Amino acid sequence: MPTYGNGRNNRRPKEETMRPAAARRARHKPTTSEDPTVVSTRYGLLKGLCTVNNKGPEDLVEYRGIPYAEPPVGALRWRPPQDLKPWKGVREAYHYQSMPMQDLESDIEPWCSDFYYGTVPQTSEDCLYLNITTTQSALIDTTKRPVYVWFHGGSLDKAYAYEQETNAAAFAAHGIVVVSVEQRLGAFGYLALEQLSNEQGHSGNYGLMDQIKAMQWIVDNIAAFGGDPSSITIGGQSGGTTKCMAMATSPKLSAPIRGMILESGLKWTDTYQSQSAAEQRGAIYLHDLGLTPDIPLDKLRSMSAEQLMDTDSAGWTGHITQDDNYIVHASAADAIRAGALDSINILTGTNYGEGDNHGIITAQDFYAHYRQLLGDLYDEYDFRNLVTVTDQTAAYTARELETYGLGTNGGRNLMVARAFGRMMNRRIGSKQATYAYVFSHITPQSIGDIGTVRSRAANWAWHSSELWYTFDSLDAGVPPTRQWTAYDRILAKQVNAYWSNFIRTGVPNGQSEGIPLPAWPKADDSLGYIDLGDGIQGHVKESSRLEQLLDEYATKAFELG
Repeated sequence: MPTYGNGRNNRRPKEETMRPAAARRARHKPTTSEDPTVVSTRYGLLKGLCTVNNKGPEDLVEYRGIPYAEPPVGALRWRPPQDLKPWKGVREAYHYQSMPMQDLESDIEPWCSDFYYGTVPQTSEDCLYLNITTTQSALIDTTKRPVYVWFHGGSLDKAYAYEQETNAAAFAAHGIVVVSVEQRLGAFGYLALEQLSNEQGHSGNYGLMDQIKAMQWIVDNIAAFGGDPSSITIGGQSGGTTKCMAMATSPKLSAPIRGMILESGLKWTDTYQSQSAAEQRGAIYLHDLGLTPDIPLDKLRSMSAEQLMDTDSAGWTGHITQDDNYIVHASAADAIRAGALDSINILTGTNYGEGDNHGIITAQDFYAHYRQLLGDLYDEYDFRNLVTVTDQTAAYTARELETYGLGTNGGRNLMVARAFGRMMNRRIGSKQATYAYVFSHITPQSIGDIGTVRSRAANWAWHSSELWYTFDSLDAGVPPTRQWTAYDRILAKQVNAYWSNFIRTGVPNGQSEGIPLPAWPKADDSLGYIDLGDGIQGHVKESSRLEQLLDEYATKAFELG
């Protein structure tokens, strides 16, 4: 808790680490086949790829590019995902498939150079694939492992499921079967049009439908890969949390979800556009393509995917739509109040550098902003004397305050996560638990920045930088892009252990390499949370006036009473 006063490459792994499973000898006697890495799914046989695991004693078996529905192309564009047709023989699952159609113009954010260096994968509408990481012992043991299903970030428009920072090796070493899922994005996944609604009764949410289809595939088939279909945790970061929240609160999801990990952030405040608003946005998209709003669907479906990206709206932002079918509530909060998450434990938090300074430059800007934001609370808490800033510290302090609770972004707000846990605990008691965190560790500079001083004010813990630590993937990809220290590696092991414990048991507390982890208190009446930074420390509600202000503001502003 701060105090104030004066003053995306799982590019193809190296060839030497990749060997078809038939070229390796299983360490355990196979139970049903001479090659235990050939598994039987409802749709046919799949053969996995053995890869070296530098995170544990047992090598991995990876199944890459597994189809879970028919390709959504041609006449299947903008339709619900269709059942997969079975195949004959053994299908080799050695290679990742294309990433979903998207605008490849990169941003200037750090993750573009760190996560997406080198040659990015091809894009394609044919993108309904998932990837599974398991181990040889998991394939043949009768005891099934917990399952972690990962949905990548990038809003609902960008990125892909096998980025280097989400390498699943460390989770597999903890006895977890990991699944990463691709789904339609942008206009291909979320376009709503009047003519589509006339055809189907509603339109939009095709990407969400893909997710639910993938989850059903996982429930039906994951046991063949060593996973327990009754012990599933879903998780995502940024846009991936939007996907998880929408799916977990959808009445169409029949897959049992035991836990949910939401990194940046909670999505309690997510609202869903109406069908009519979605169709209006769709009409604007057609206009930007130079098409009439009443263009027949057969013509739209005959256009190439590239033609549909050939517009200033190529980066068209996907939105979840309230369609009275897949999404029946106007907001995530409404669905949660109706009990959608009552049996799902949640681990959620934000990064120290994700707050906005709202253009604040001077101390005068700072106090004017908070007078408007806080209203009567400004004078009630004597805010000008409670938080003292100068022109030099105003912008920094505003950004920090937003991270810890005084902000307009309810998704990336530590106090919102803490107060959410308290609200759930008061409503349903021990039936559900929430664990909140702030990730405050500043990653090292990029290689080439030798000598640059690491500064909290200059560098922060930027959006998505925690992924290296939650996946313990600092050394994934070629080449490494940061000057990792011994502490970075220790922290990554500890954070990944918390996540792994939560996936296995619903509680993050436990051990890391045989050593007890610092206690992580629940977010209940104590407003507990943990700071994952330069030293891990659990916290509970403080008696300070600033803490009281954070609590009162967030509870009122985001309706968490």
